Amino acid sequence: MQYHQAELLISAASPAQFPDSGLPEVLFAGRSNVGKSSLINVLLNRKNLAYTGRQPGRTQLLNFYEVDHRLLFVDAPGYGYAGGGQKQALAFGAVMEPYVTERAQLRLVVLLLDGRRVPGVEDLQMAEAVRQRHRPLLAVLTKADKLNQSQRVQAVRKAAETLQIPAGSFLPVSARNRQGIEELWNQISHYID
Repeated sequence: MQYHQAELLISAASPAQFPDSGLPEVLFAGRSNVGKSSLINVLLNRKNLAYTGRQPGRTQLLNFYEVDHRLLFVDAPGYGYAGGGQKQALAFGAVMEPYVTERAQLRLVVLLLDGRRVPGVEDLQMAEAVRQRHRPLLAVLTKADKLNQSQRVQAVRKAAETLQIPAGSFLPVSARNRQGIEELWNQISHYID
């Protein structure tokens, strides 16, 4: 799938700032440093649309990107970054809870998991929160280029056991070599069309 136009609409700190576009939305959520912004940039064939940096925890607001006047990508703040502290965790909950619970335009939550690590407590909590609100969930294993085939199989098995999601529901992707990007676009298109 090829998109040509993408722009940041707003970085929202509260529900009052969420845009009123009426377009379907896809939320990208995951731990800090899992590669959310890098994946968004690759999906949109842009280098620096979504901020990427070496220091985790930089995205602290919900960033809404309009894509070809057809849908919105929403880059969520990363969770689990130890440097953020309790104040940042409370801010994360204050913006994420109403978004996931009440946002009518939300069509899909893409939960990003680092393929090199077993999902943690925060990942399990996020998956469970999405399920409890009856939102579609797609589990994506990032950094797949750093794993060989047997390591990918093992990573999917461990993540499936931890998150209680069928192993066939996981999609390994790589922002570096574009592995799985077309398949991810196919999944996104299924939920927004």
